[in-house]
Amino acid sequence: MNVYEKLRELLDKHPTGCPPAPEIIEILKILFSPEEAKVALGLGFRPFPLKAIARRAGVKPEEAKQRLESLSEKGMVFYKDKEGERQYALVPIMPGVFEFPFMRGDKSPTLDKLAPLWRQYMETMCKEFGSPSMPFSRIIPIGEEVASEHGTLPYEKVYEMIDRAKVVGVAHCACRRTMQKCDAPTEACMLFDDTCTFLVEKGYGRYLTKDEMKKMLREYDERGLVHQVNNAQDRLTFICNCCTCCCGLLRAMTVYGNPNVLSNSGFVPQLDPKTCTGCGICVEERCPMKALTMKNDLPVLNQKRCIGCGLCVTGCPEKALKLVRGKKAKEVAPSNRDMGMTILQEKGKLQAFLPYLDPDVEPAQK
Repeated sequence: MNVYEKLRELLDKHPTGCPPAPEIIEILKILFSPEEAKVALGLGFRPFPLKAIARRAGVKPEEAKQRLESLSEKGMVFYKDKEGERQYALVPIMPGVFEFPFMRGDKSPTLDKLAPLWRQYMETMCKEFGSPSMPFSRIIPIGEEVASEHGTLPYEKVYEMIDRAKVVGVAHCACRRTMQKCDAPTEACMLFDDTCTFLVEKGYGRYLTKDEMKKMLREYDERGLVHQVNNAQDRLTFICNCCTCCCGLLRAMTVYGNPNVLSNSGFVPQLDPKTCTGCGICVEERCPMKALTMKNDLPVLNQKRCIGCGLCVTGCPEKALKLVRGKKAKEVAPSNRDMGMTILQEKGKLQAFLPYLDPDVEPAQK
Protein backbone atom coordinates (compact mmCIF):
# COMPACT_ATOMS: atom_id res chain seq x y z
CA MET A 1 0.00 0.00 0.00
CA ASN A 2 1.50 3.36 -0.99
CA VAL A 3 1.82 6.24 1.43
CA TYR A 4 -1.05 8.21 -0.16
CA GLU A 5 -3.52 5.36 0.21
CA LYS A 6 -2.42 5.02 3.84
CA LEU A 7 -3.02 8.75 4.31
CA ARG A 8 -6.45 8.46 2.69
CA GLU A 9 -7.31 5.60 5.05
CA LEU A 10 -6.24 7.73 8.01
CA LEU A 11 -8.44 10.62 6.84
CA ASP A 12 -11.30 8.16 6.35
CA LYS A 13 -11.23 7.38 10.08
CA HIS A 14 -12.48 10.89 10.84
CA PRO A 15 -16.27 11.41 11.17
CA THR A 16 -16.38 13.29 7.85
CA GLY A 17 -14.69 10.35 6.11
CA CYS A 18 -12.52 10.18 3.01
CA PRO A 19 -13.89 7.44 0.73
CA PRO A 20 -11.68 5.81 -1.92
CA ALA A 21 -11.54 7.22 -5.45
CA PRO A 22 -8.75 7.95 -7.94
CA GLU A 23 -9.32 11.70 -7.58
CA ILE A 24 -8.53 11.84 -3.86
CA ILE A 25 -5.17 10.13 -4.36
CA GLU A 26 -4.28 12.73 -7.00
CA ILE A 27 -5.40 15.50 -4.64
CA LEU A 28 -3.24 14.17 -1.82
CA LYS A 29 -0.24 13.92 -4.17
CA ILE A 30 -0.63 17.61 -5.01
CA LEU A 31 -0.95 18.68 -1.37
CA PHE A 32 1.56 16.34 0.33
CA SER A 33 5.05 15.38 -0.76
CA PRO A 34 5.83 11.67 -0.08
CA GLU A 35 7.97 12.73 2.90
CA GLU A 36 5.18 14.95 4.25
CA ALA A 37 2.62 12.17 3.81
CA LYS A 38 4.81 9.79 5.80
CA VAL A 39 5.03 12.23 8.71
CA ALA A 40 1.30 12.93 8.47
CA LEU A 41 0.67 9.25 9.24
CA GLY A 42 1.97 9.94 12.76
CA LEU A 43 -0.63 12.65 13.38
CA GLY A 44 -3.98 12.43 15.12
CA PHE A 45 -7.15 14.49 14.97
CA ARG A 46 -6.28 16.42 18.12
CA PRO A 47 -2.95 18.18 18.72
CA PHE A 48 -0.07 15.79 19.56
CA PRO A 49 3.43 16.68 20.81
CA LEU A 50 6.23 16.60 18.26
CA LYS A 51 8.06 13.64 19.82
CA ALA A 52 4.91 11.51 19.80
CA ILE A 53 4.27 12.31 16.12
CA ALA A 54 7.86 11.47 15.19
CA ARG A 55 7.64 8.17 17.07
CA ARG A 56 4.34 7.22 15.47
CA ALA A 57 5.61 8.15 12.00
CA GLY A 58 8.98 6.43 12.45
CA VAL A 59 11.11 9.51 11.73
CA LYS A 60 13.45 11.74 13.71
CA PRO A 61 11.90 14.72 15.54
CA GLU A 62 13.96 17.17 13.45
CA GLU A 63 12.52 15.80 10.22
CA ALA A 64 9.02 15.66 11.68
CA LYS A 65 9.17 19.33 12.69
CA GLN A 66 10.36 20.40 9.23
CA ARG A 67 7.56 18.50 7.47
CA LEU A 68 4.89 19.60 9.92
CA GLU A 69 5.77 23.28 9.61
CA SER A 70 5.66 22.93 5.82
CA LEU A 71 2.25 21.27 6.00
CA SER A 72 0.95 23.94 8.36
CA GLU A 73 1.87 26.61 5.80
CA LYS A 74 -0.28 24.71 3.28
CA GLY A 75 -3.16 24.40 5.75
CA MET A 76 -2.96 20.61 5.91
CA VAL A 77 -1.86 20.55 9.54
CA PHE A 78 -3.28 22.60 12.41
CA TYR A 79 -1.08 23.56 15.33
CA LYS A 80 -1.61 24.96 18.79
CA ASP A 81 1.02 26.17 21.25
CA LYS A 82 0.45 24.65 24.69
CA GLU A 83 2.67 25.30 27.71
CA GLY A 84 5.51 26.48 25.48
CA GLU A 85 5.33 23.47 23.17
CA ARG A 86 3.87 23.40 19.68
CA GLN A 87 1.47 20.52 19.07
CA TYR A 88 0.12 19.43 15.69
CA ALA A 89 -3.04 17.78 14.33
CA LEU A 90 -4.11 16.57 10.91
CA VAL A 91 -7.06 18.49 9.52
CA PRO A 92 -9.99 16.36 8.25
CA ILE A 93 -11.08 16.20 4.65
CA MET A 94 -13.87 18.72 5.47
CA PRO A 95 -13.62 21.26 6.87
CA GLY A 96 -9.90 21.23 6.16
CA VAL A 97 -8.10 19.52 3.27
CA PHE A 98 -10.76 20.65 0.79
CA GLU A 99 -11.36 24.20 1.98
CA PHE A 100 -8.12 25.60 3.36
CA PRO A 101 -6.05 25.83 0.13
CA PHE A 102 -8.79 27.97 -1.47
CA MET A 103 -9.42 30.25 1.51
CA ARG A 104 -6.88 32.90 0.58
CA GLY A 105 -8.95 33.72 -2.48
CA ASP A 106 -5.94 33.86 -4.78
CA LYS A 107 -5.21 32.00 -8.00
CA SER A 108 -2.35 29.60 -8.66
CA PRO A 109 -1.44 26.63 -10.87
CA THR A 110 -1.91 24.36 -7.84
CA LEU A 111 -5.48 25.52 -7.30
CA ASP A 112 -6.16 25.18 -11.02
CA LYS A 113 -5.13 21.51 -10.75
CA LEU A 114 -7.13 20.92 -7.58
CA ALA A 115 -10.45 22.45 -8.68
CA PRO A 116 -11.45 19.88 -11.36
CA LEU A 117 -10.31 17.00 -9.14
CA TRP A 118 -12.50 18.23 -6.30
CA ARG A 119 -15.44 18.66 -8.68
CA GLN A 120 -15.07 15.00 -9.66
CA TYR A 121 -14.59 13.80 -6.08
CA MET A 122 -17.43 15.85 -4.60
CA GLU A 123 -20.16 13.30 -5.30
CA THR A 124 -18.15 10.47 -3.70
CA MET A 125 -17.23 12.63 -0.71
CA CYS A 126 -20.65 14.16 -0.12
CA LYS A 127 -22.38 10.80 0.18
CA GLU A 128 -20.35 10.10 3.34
CA PHE A 129 -21.47 13.03 5.47
CA GLY A 130 -23.56 12.43 8.57
CA SER A 131 -25.35 9.33 9.82
CA PRO A 132 -29.04 8.40 10.13
CA SER A 133 -29.57 10.11 13.51
CA MET A 134 -26.76 12.69 13.42
CA PRO A 135 -26.39 15.22 10.59
CA PHE A 136 -23.03 16.86 9.98
CA SER A 137 -24.49 20.38 9.77
CA ARG A 138 -27.73 22.25 10.32
CA ILE A 139 -29.57 25.19 8.85
CA ILE A 140 -29.93 28.30 10.99
CA PRO A 141 -31.90 31.48 10.16
CA ILE A 142 -30.43 34.89 10.96
CA GLY A 143 -31.06 36.18 14.45
CA GLU A 144 -33.88 38.66 13.94
CA GLU A 145 -36.17 36.05 12.43
CA VAL A 146 -36.24 33.69 15.42
CA ALA A 147 -35.70 36.14 18.27
CA SER A 148 -39.43 36.60 18.93
CA GLU A 149 -40.45 32.96 18.61
CA HIS A 150 -41.35 31.52 22.03
CA GLY A 151 -39.15 28.68 23.22
CA THR A 152 -36.23 29.34 20.88
CA LEU A 153 -33.10 27.68 22.29
CA PRO A 154 -29.75 29.47 22.64
CA TYR A 155 -28.04 27.33 19.96
CA GLU A 156 -30.83 28.26 17.53
CA LYS A 157 -29.92 31.95 17.79
CA VAL A 158 -26.92 32.53 15.56
CA TYR A 159 -26.14 35.98 16.96
CA GLU A 160 -25.92 34.59 20.49
CA MET A 161 -23.65 31.81 19.24
CA ILE A 162 -21.39 34.41 17.61
CA ASP A 163 -21.25 36.39 20.87
CA ARG A 164 -19.99 33.28 22.71
CA ALA A 165 -16.91 32.96 20.47
CA LYS A 166 -13.53 34.35 21.54
CA VAL A 167 -12.54 35.53 18.05
CA VAL A 168 -14.28 35.47 14.67
CA GLY A 169 -13.16 35.87 11.08
CA VAL A 170 -13.92 35.12 7.46
CA ALA A 171 -12.24 33.41 4.50
CA HIS A 172 -13.05 32.58 0.90
CA CYS A 173 -15.45 29.73 0.12
CA ALA A 174 -13.83 26.67 -1.47
CA CYS A 175 -17.13 25.41 -2.90
CA ARG A 176 -17.76 28.64 -4.80
CA ARG A 177 -14.13 28.90 -5.87
CA THR A 178 -14.17 25.32 -7.13
CA MET A 179 -17.57 25.19 -8.84
CA GLN A 180 -17.62 28.76 -10.24
CA LYS A 181 -21.32 28.57 -11.07
CA CYS A 182 -22.59 31.88 -9.67
CA ASP A 183 -21.60 35.43 -8.78
CA ALA A 184 -22.35 35.18 -5.06
CA PRO A 185 -19.62 36.57 -2.75
CA THR A 186 -16.72 34.16 -2.31
CA GLU A 187 -15.58 35.59 1.03
CA ALA A 188 -18.34 33.72 2.82
CA CYS A 189 -16.78 31.06 5.07
CA MET A 190 -16.98 32.29 8.66
CA LEU A 191 -14.34 31.14 11.16
CA PHE A 192 -14.23 30.85 14.96
CA ASP A 193 -11.81 30.59 17.86
CA ASP A 194 -8.64 28.46 17.50
CA THR A 195 -9.25 27.60 13.86
CA CYS A 196 -9.87 31.27 13.08
CA THR A 197 -6.66 32.34 14.84
CA PHE A 198 -4.60 29.69 13.05
CA LEU A 199 -5.97 30.48 9.59
CA VAL A 200 -5.66 34.25 10.00
CA GLU A 201 -2.08 33.90 11.24
CA LYS A 202 -1.28 31.79 8.16
CA GLY A 203 -2.87 34.35 5.82
CA TYR A 204 -5.91 32.24 4.91
CA GLY A 205 -8.51 34.58 6.37
CA ARG A 206 -9.03 37.86 8.19
CA TYR A 207 -10.47 38.81 11.56
CA LEU A 208 -13.88 40.43 11.90
CA THR A 209 -15.56 42.09 14.84
CA LYS A 210 -18.70 40.32 15.96
CA ASP A 211 -20.81 43.24 14.77
CA GLU A 212 -19.12 43.05 11.36
CA MET A 213 -19.93 39.34 11.15
CA LYS A 214 -23.59 39.94 12.02
CA LYS A 215 -23.79 42.71 9.42
CA MET A 216 -22.20 40.40 6.83
CA LEU A 217 -24.75 37.69 7.66
CA ARG A 218 -27.59 40.12 7.06
CA GLU A 219 -26.06 41.22 3.75
CA TYR A 220 -25.64 37.61 2.62
CA ASP A 221 -29.20 36.88 3.68
CA GLU A 222 -30.34 39.70 1.40
CA ARG A 223 -28.35 38.01 -1.39
CA GLY A 224 -30.36 34.82 -0.82
CA LEU A 225 -27.60 32.70 0.74
CA VAL A 226 -28.47 29.87 3.15
CA HIS A 227 -26.77 29.93 6.56
CA GLN A 228 -25.37 26.59 7.65
CA VAL A 229 -23.49 25.73 10.86
CA ASN A 230 -21.91 22.73 12.56
CA ASN A 231 -24.47 20.51 14.28
CA ALA A 232 -23.50 21.19 17.90
CA GLN A 233 -25.00 23.15 20.76
CA ASP A 234 -21.87 24.30 22.56
CA ARG A 235 -20.01 26.44 20.04
CA LEU A 236 -19.70 27.41 16.41
CA THR A 237 -16.85 26.04 14.34
CA PHE A 238 -18.13 27.44 11.04
CA ILE A 239 -20.92 29.35 9.38
CA CYS A 240 -21.20 28.71 5.66
CA ASN A 241 -23.24 31.10 3.55
CA CYS A 242 -24.40 28.75 0.85
CA CYS A 243 -25.92 28.62 -2.61
CA THR A 244 -27.55 25.48 -4.03
CA CYS A 245 -25.46 25.63 -7.22
CA CYS A 246 -22.04 25.42 -5.52
CA CYS A 247 -22.31 24.29 -1.89
CA GLY A 248 -21.10 20.74 -1.39
CA LEU A 249 -23.30 20.21 1.67
CA LEU A 250 -26.52 21.48 0.06
CA ARG A 251 -25.73 19.57 -3.13
CA ALA A 252 -25.11 16.45 -1.07
CA MET A 253 -28.79 16.54 -0.22
CA THR A 254 -30.36 18.10 -3.31
CA VAL A 255 -28.21 16.51 -6.05
CA TYR A 256 -26.51 13.46 -4.54
CA GLY A 257 -29.42 12.23 -2.42
CA ASN A 258 -27.75 12.14 1.01
CA PRO A 259 -30.52 12.65 3.63
CA ASN A 260 -28.03 12.58 6.53
CA VAL A 261 -25.85 15.53 5.61
CA LEU A 262 -27.83 18.34 7.26
CA SER A 263 -30.75 19.07 9.52
CA ASN A 264 -33.51 21.58 8.94
CA SER A 265 -33.67 24.48 11.39
CA GLY A 266 -36.88 23.31 13.05
CA PHE A 267 -38.72 26.40 11.85
CA VAL A 268 -41.14 26.93 8.95
CA PRO A 269 -42.67 30.04 7.38
CA GLN A 270 -46.22 30.98 8.34
CA LEU A 271 -48.25 33.14 5.97
CA ASP A 272 -50.60 35.99 6.82
CA PRO A 273 -52.91 35.80 3.78
CA LYS A 274 -54.42 39.21 4.54
CA THR A 275 -51.02 40.89 4.19
CA CYS A 276 -49.76 38.86 1.21
CA THR A 277 -50.11 40.58 -2.17
CA GLY A 278 -49.28 37.48 -4.21
CA CYS A 279 -46.11 39.01 -5.68
CA GLY A 280 -44.44 35.56 -5.85
CA ILE A 281 -40.99 36.77 -4.75
CA CYS A 282 -40.81 34.09 -2.05
CA VAL A 283 -41.55 31.39 -4.63
CA GLU A 284 -39.57 32.61 -7.62
CA GLU A 285 -36.58 34.35 -6.03
CA ARG A 286 -36.09 33.39 -2.40
CA CYS A 287 -36.78 29.71 -1.74
CA PRO A 288 -33.64 27.66 -2.51
CA MET A 289 -35.44 24.32 -2.09
CA LYS A 290 -38.47 24.99 -4.31
CA ALA A 291 -40.62 24.32 -1.26
CA LEU A 292 -43.10 27.08 -2.12
CA THR A 293 -45.55 27.17 -5.00
CA MET A 294 -48.26 29.66 -5.91
CA LYS A 295 -51.89 28.58 -5.65
CA ASN A 296 -54.78 30.99 -5.96
CA ASP A 297 -52.26 33.85 -5.86
CA LEU A 298 -50.87 32.77 -2.49
CA PRO A 299 -47.69 30.83 -1.63
CA VAL A 300 -48.26 27.26 -0.45
CA LEU A 301 -45.57 25.41 1.54
CA ASN A 302 -44.39 21.85 0.98
CA GLN A 303 -43.00 21.09 4.45
CA LYS A 304 -41.13 18.00 3.25
CA ARG A 305 -38.91 20.19 1.07
CA CYS A 306 -38.53 23.12 3.48
CA ILE A 307 -35.24 23.37 5.40
CA GLY A 308 -36.32 26.36 7.50
CA CYS A 309 -33.68 28.77 6.21
CA GLY A 310 -36.02 31.77 6.53
CA LEU A 311 -35.04 33.36 3.21
CA CYS A 312 -38.68 33.59 2.15
CA VAL A 313 -39.41 35.52 5.35
CA THR A 314 -36.54 37.99 5.07
CA GLY A 315 -37.23 38.54 1.38
CA CYS A 316 -40.95 39.29 1.66
CA PRO A 317 -41.51 43.01 0.89
CA GLU A 318 -44.88 43.01 2.69
CA LYS A 319 -43.69 41.13 5.82
CA ALA A 320 -46.46 38.62 5.20
CA LEU A 321 -44.37 35.68 6.36
CA LYS A 322 -42.84 34.87 9.74
CA LEU A 323 -40.90 31.91 11.10
CA VAL A 324 -42.64 29.66 13.61
CA ARG A 325 -41.74 26.38 15.23
CA GLY A 326 -42.50 23.72 12.64
CA LYS A 327 -41.40 20.26 11.67
CA LYS A 328 -39.09 18.50 14.09
CA ALA A 329 -35.39 18.83 13.38
CA LYS A 330 -32.95 15.99 13.99
CA GLU A 331 -30.95 15.95 17.19
CA VAL A 332 -28.42 18.71 17.78
CA ALA A 333 -25.39 17.19 19.51
CA PRO A 334 -24.28 18.70 22.83
CA SER A 335 -20.78 19.24 21.37
CA ASN A 336 -18.77 18.65 18.22
CA ARG A 337 -17.09 15.72 19.94
CA ASP A 338 -20.48 14.13 20.68
CA MET A 339 -21.55 14.69 17.09
CA GLY A 340 -18.43 12.99 15.74
CA MET A 341 -18.61 10.07 18.15
CA THR A 342 -22.26 9.41 17.28
CA ILE A 343 -21.55 9.45 13.55
CA LEU A 344 -18.60 7.08 13.99
CA GLN A 345 -20.55 4.71 16.22
CA GLU A 346 -23.45 4.50 13.78
CA LYS A 347 -21.02 3.78 10.95
CA GLY A 348 -19.10 1.18 12.94
CA LYS A 349 -15.88 3.22 12.79
CA LEU A 350 -15.47 4.38 16.39
CA GLN A 351 -12.82 1.86 17.52
CA ALA A 352 -10.64 2.60 14.48
CA PHE A 353 -10.80 6.33 15.28
CA LEU A 354 -9.86 6.27 18.97
CA PRO A 355 -6.06 5.76 18.50
CA TYR A 356 -6.01 9.09 16.68
CA LEU A 357 -7.12 10.94 19.82
CA ASP A 358 -4.32 9.65 22.07
CA PRO A 359 -0.63 10.31 21.27
CA ASP A 360 0.45 7.39 23.45
CA VAL A 361 -1.50 4.80 21.45
CA GLU A 362 0.33 3.45 18.43
CA PRO A 363 -1.57 3.77 15.12
CA ALA A 364 -2.57 0.61 13.34
CA GLN A 365 -0.61 1.58 10.22
CA LYS A 366 2.68 3.28 9.39
